[in-house]
Amino acid sequence: MTNSTPRLTLDEWLRAGLIAAYDDPTAGCPPPEAWLEEELAARTPAERQRLDAHAAHCPACAAERDLARTFDAGPEAAGVRPEDVAFVVSRLTAASPVRNVRTSEKSKVVPFPTRRKIESSPLWRLAAAAVLVLAAGLAFQLSRPGAPPLPAPESGGVVRGSEVEAVSPLGEVAAIPAELRWTPRSGASSYRVRLSTVDDTVLWNATVPAPPAHLPAEVTRSLHRAVVYVWSVEALGPAGERLGASEPVRFHARPAPEGAGGGL
Repeated sequence: MTNSTPRLTLDEWLRAGLIAAYDDPTAGCPPPEAWLEEELAARTPAERQRLDAHAAHCPACAAERDLARTFDAGPEAAGVRPEDVAFVVSRLTAASPVRNVRTSEKSKVVPFPTRRKIESSPLWRLAAAAVLVLAAGLAFQLSRPGAPPLPAPESGGVVRGSEVEAVSPLGEVAAIPAELRWTPRSGASSYRVRLSTVDDTVLWNATVPAPPAHLPAEVTRSLHRAVVYVWSVEALGPAGERLGASEPVRFHARPAPEGAGGGL
């Protein structure tokens, strides 16, 4: 259901009888722009007094008033660099649906205002508001305590996944491995093994009845020392259904000592 209540302008709100409702705590709130310096300057002292009286018992309008005062003080007073606001203005201008104007219509385009006019325009205030919100969010994130540091990965041992435990190779190993080993899983009839590079290029995959999985000679010849590789294993049931899997395991062979040649 849509709200059929007409939206009042600031002048209509001030002069259409709602002013008398200020004595009532349930009085309606003025539009947010009512608190801007240029809007207040156009009001009579009595009207400004009524606005202040309303903000005295309306926390939402008091917050709007304080935010408007921050904008009126200028980006520098609010801790916002002018170049940041200018960047947001340029992005808003570029995203405008009326930015592309045909040549025949260029005579109707109003020249872009000067810097003084820009700083007092609603677009500049909108950009300043966006920068203020982003800055506040960044400050909040920086003030939050960071996540606890994770321990360094082990260079050996067993990688315990939730279902299958990979045994070797893990981390840095002395030589290029000839086989992949893991702990057998109860109920598994076979295992699907996969060896790949860190960018997920598959070098070899096969299904074996039990560990270990022996790497073919052509696969071991294609592996290089000091290069990181990834392998994983899946446990399969009697019908080929997946029973569980290991975490992806990384390993690399230790670089050969100088003068030892380029062998495996």
